[in-house]
Amino acid sequence: MNRLGFSFLYFAPRIEARHERWFGRAAHHGYAGVELPVNDATDGDLVRMRKALANEGLGATAVGFAVAGANPVDPDPAVRKAAVEHLARLAGRAALLGADVLAGPIHSAYGVFTGQPPTADERARCADVLRAAGERAARLGVRLAVEPLNRFECYFLNSSADCDALVRAVAHPHVVGAFDTHHAHIEERDVVAAIRASATTLGHVQLSENHRGTPGTGQVPFAKVLAALAAIRYSGWLVIEAFSRQDPAFGSALRIWRELDEGPESVLSAGVALVRSHPA
Repeated sequence: MNRLGFSFLYFAPRIEARHERWFGRAAHHGYAGVELPVNDATDGDLVRMRKALANEGLGATAVGFAVAGANPVDPDPAVRKAAVEHLARLAGRAALLGADVLAGPIHSAYGVFTGQPPTADERARCADVLRAAGERAARLGVRLAVEPLNRFECYFLNSSADCDALVRAVAHPHVVGAFDTHHAHIEERDVVAAIRASATTLGHVQLSENHRGTPGTGQVPFAKVLAALAAIRYSGWLVIEAFSRQDPAFGSALRIWRELDEGPESVLSAGVALVRSHPA
């Protein structure tokens, strides 16, 4: 439980002062930290949130994503240079927040598709960008956790095996793999085998249902997932990730068209109960 986090993307893509009361509720339920989005956060936001977290005795991880004008797989060297700067900037925001991990789809621009499978050239470009960004992040004490997404949200990196191969190609200690059970439920033939195969590169885990609502109410085999993580001696963060229509525009952007839970308290409680009932 000392590395259990809760993703505040449940509330909105930018966390404002009005959301911070939920830091206290997360602490009350037994979370050790929260995962906070940093793409749109200002320095003022980050300093304010860090103080609020300290008041509750909470740690933090950060979540961010690559964007079209700074796409790590773009053929234009200028765009890839911008990608290194963008990821370094996100790592700087994570550090200002006090986070030791920046996780998310930082491998390619979110929502950008070529209409073709990923190429060897794109993989090589991405590895070069992540290596350079990882070096910048290392100076800040932040690790970059590369998250595969399902095929409907991304074409470049879908599977745990491809993520493992990419992290190995980057070959930088501050670049690790991430595993999100929602995406894995769609893409993996066997989530346990996927976890075991990526044991040496896995550095961040998000526990999310197949329907992205309250964890433990869907089809993801969390007991098997947590047992597999225990078997590989995984010691990183376990972040409960659920989405909602708390921010209607963000909910629609993620194709959340109906209420998936009974409110924040229910999701916070369910996440803790899930992990406590299947201790890793």
